[in-house]
Amino acid sequence: MMQARLRRYSPLALSLSALAMLFLACAALSALEAGKTVTDKDNGTAVHLKTGEMLEVRLGSNPSTGFAWYIMKGSTTLLKLTSQSQAGPPNNGMVGQPVVQIFNFKAVDKGSDDLMLHYVRSWEAPKPDDKQFILHVTVE
Repeated sequence: MMQARLRRYSPLALSLSALAMLFLACAALSALEAGKTVTDKDNGTAVHLKTGEMLEVRLGSNPSTGFAWYIMKGSTTLLKLTSQSQAGPPNNGMVGQPVVQIFNFKAVDKGSDDLMLHYVRSWEAPKPDDKQFILHVTVE
């Protein structure tokens, strides 16, 4: 009789075990991809990531002036840009409203290098005195 009872509940037990393993795998993946966020105040600092971890860079900008943040040529290849967007208050038709440019990167290779962005007008050649954001990145 005990054996019949085990057979009756084993599909449920297996389903619950599979569900629990799936939940743990998703939680581990979310923790790995959750990553870190840096802002203007982190300029010149260092960040440590694990391969597969996400990095979000949030920098203040005012695109109505023509200036925006761009990834500098020669910037690190340890990170892959996965998305780019901006957020800010509704402008209500007003020109000149500041926004936050958001760059999302995924750590794809191990090593140490610099992530470099510059704040320029897209139609002008970069100059040495352009505003820059530099973050030393170490990926393990």
